[in-house]
Amino acid sequence: MLTYYAVADNQIKDVRENSSDVSWLHADSPTKAEITQLCQQFQLPADYLTAVLDNMENARTEGLDQQTFKRPVLLVMEFPFVSTSPSGYLQYQTYPISLIITPDKHLISVANQRPPFFNQVLQSPVLQNDMSPRMNILLMILWELVLSYNQHLEEIDRQVNHLESQIQVSTENKRLYQIMDIQKSLVFFEAATSANYEALQKLWNTPEFNSHHAYHNHLHDILVETKQSVTTSKIYMKLVSQMTDTFSAIVSNNLNNIMKILTSLTIVLTIPTIIGGIYGMNVKLPFADNDGAFLLIMGGTILLCVLAIRFLRKKNLL
Repeated sequence: MLTYYAVADNQIKDVRENSSDVSWLHADSPTKAEITQLCQQFQLPADYLTAVLDNMENARTEGLDQQTFKRPVLLVMEFPFVSTSPSGYLQYQTYPISLIITPDKHLISVANQRPPFFNQVLQSPVLQNDMSPRMNILLMILWELVLSYNQHLEEIDRQVNHLESQIQVSTENKRLYQIMDIQKSLVFFEAATSANYEALQKLWNTPEFNSHHAYHNHLHDILVETKQSVTTSKIYMKLVSQMTDTFSAIVSNNLNNIMKILTSLTIVLTIPTIIGGIYGMNVKLPFADNDGAFLLIMGGTILLCVLAIRFLRKKNLL
C-alpha cells in the first residue's frame, strides 16, 4: 500500500498521489505492481525497494559517494518490533526499512512491517529551518527509530529487575523461558543497533551532510542515541547472561538442599525400621516377657530419632 505525505502547517499530513507538494512516500508491504510503478516513476533500482521484503536484511547504504545527491541514495535501517514469543512472553525482533532519497526532493520509505514509531513521526511538528522537507522528515524518522530502541531497552531493564526479584522466591521453568526471550531480544538489538550505527556513520561522512551544518548537527544527535543503544544492549546482554548463571546456580543449590534434607530424613527413618526389623525376628529378645515392652521400645526408638535429628541439625544437615 502506498501512502503520500506532505508538510503543511509544520505537520506531516496525508495527501493525494498527484499532489504537487508530496515530500514523503511510504510503501507498506508493496506489491509487484507498486514496486514496478515506483521504479519507473523515480528511476530506482529494483533492489532498493525489494531489499526489505526479506526480514533478515541487514542495515547498509548505497549511493553515498556523491558530492551532492544527484542519484537515488539508499539507507537501509533496522527498527524494533514487539511480538509474542511461543512461550507467551513479550519478545522484540528487528525488521528492515529502506529510506530512499531521490534527486527530485522526494523521500521514499519501504517496509514489510509498518514501523510502530511512524505514529510518533506523524504527530511530531516539523522544525522550521533551512533544510528541505524531505531531509527534515528523514532525520525525524531516524531520530524516532533510534529513540524507539532506547525506549524498548528501558522496558527490558524493567523486566530484568522484576525477574531478579522473582528469582529470589521462585525457580519455576517459566522464569527460565522469560529469560530466554529477553536474551533473544537483546541478541537482535545488539546486532541491529551495531549495524545501524555503521550505516549512520557512512551517512555522517558524506559530503552532502558534512557541507550542511543543520544536517550534521541533527545526525550527530542521532549517532549519540544509536551509540547509547549499542552500549546498553551489550551491557544488558552481560547482565542477563549472569542472571542465567545465577538462576542455574540457585536451582542447583535448591536441589542440593532438597537432596540433603531427604537424605537426612532417610537416616532418621532408618532407626525405627532397624529396630522394628530386629524385634520382628522370631527369637528370644530383651523385654519379650515385659508387659510394657511395646511402650519401652517405642520410647527408645523416638528418643534415638530425636537425638539423630538434633545431631543432623547441629551439623546443618537438616
